[in-house]
Amino acid sequence: MRKPEHQWETRHHRARRRTLAPGWEASPRAESFDLEPLDGGAPRQAHLALDRQVVERAAVAADPALVHAVKCWVAARGGRRIDLEDEAGAAIEAGEFTVWELGEAPTGPITTLITLCPSNAEMIAALGLFDRVIACEDSSDYPPEVAACERLGPDLAPDLDRVQALQPSLAIASLSVPGMERVVTGLRARGIPQAVLAPRSLAEVEAEARALGRWLGAEGAAAALCDRLEAERAALLAARPATPLRVYLEWWPRPMFTPGALCYSNELIALAGGVNVFGDRPGSSLEVSPAELVTAAPDLCFVSWCGVAEAKLDPGNLIRRPGLEDLEAARTGRVYPLDEAFAGRPGPRMLEAARRMAAAIQEIARAR
Repeated sequence: MRKPEHQWETRHHRARRRTLAPGWEASPRAESFDLEPLDGGAPRQAHLALDRQVVERAAVAADPALVHAVKCWVAARGGRRIDLEDEAGAAIEAGEFTVWELGEAPTGPITTLITLCPSNAEMIAALGLFDRVIACEDSSDYPPEVAACERLGPDLAPDLDRVQALQPSLAIASLSVPGMERVVTGLRARGIPQAVLAPRSLAEVEAEARALGRWLGAEGAAAALCDRLEAERAALLAARPATPLRVYLEWWPRPMFTPGALCYSNELIALAGGVNVFGDRPGSSLEVSPAELVTAAPDLCFVSWCGVAEAKLDPGNLIRRPGLEDLEAARTGRVYPLDEAFAGRPGPRMLEAARRMAAAIQEIARAR
């Protein structure tokens, strides 16, 4: 399967990234797009950022689904508010929205499921419903029963035509990382019923579990899961050191990516007894430089690279990295591997990441 050339789509348009438009350089996570009509007409333009979005009014008038696509783009970067204007600055739509409303409920019984990111497969398993799953994307590795599922390609570019051919009762999609808007908009364009998840906190994980439980007839399992998560959260809170330590969590080494203000990782770090040194930056993920990390001066660092197995995580990569010679946490070896199967998946197993971070934080706190 070839990787899609477009960034996201509706039934009438495909969006392709273009050079960022002048005046958008300072807007958080800004991107510019050409909106190519599928009927072969002249392309329109869209400029999107977390704090504002502009789409040509003629395009929205011809294709109202573009508003849904803009919300998906914002949600995948941690936002939950749309401030959409036309090219003249006139408002098209503004206000808060929920990720759940970006999905579409099926009209009949839900007997077959397709999961489209690892945390969603884990959520369905936690609800005791994995026997309904007929296919998933390539990254899912839990529960063990996932080995028997048909694979659909990478989580940022699964084969949506194959999803359509399989005709699931419901697809479980996600907007937890940038790029996943391609999946949600693509499913909608194909008329595939979907639930959309993108929790930014443990409370949102629980809310989504309860919502899925209602749709799937598993309210009791959802309630039991939420009770367990709350008990685990309470235990972590009780064990935190009196003074939080400053933490750098790295999602990718080159370029360096780390969670920002709108990410569930901040709660995991806080439950472990720390504070994210970049937790005041806008967005769910952001690129930082070695100089910015040195200035942030974390007490300890965790490497939790996306898609990299725990056994292959290399703390020495950060310790030896050019530009970090003055980073005290690196000089003193306070850099730890953290399995992204827990830290990178906002779902029912995410608190294991907090427990593993807490072990390192408490060891340092005791030594002080």
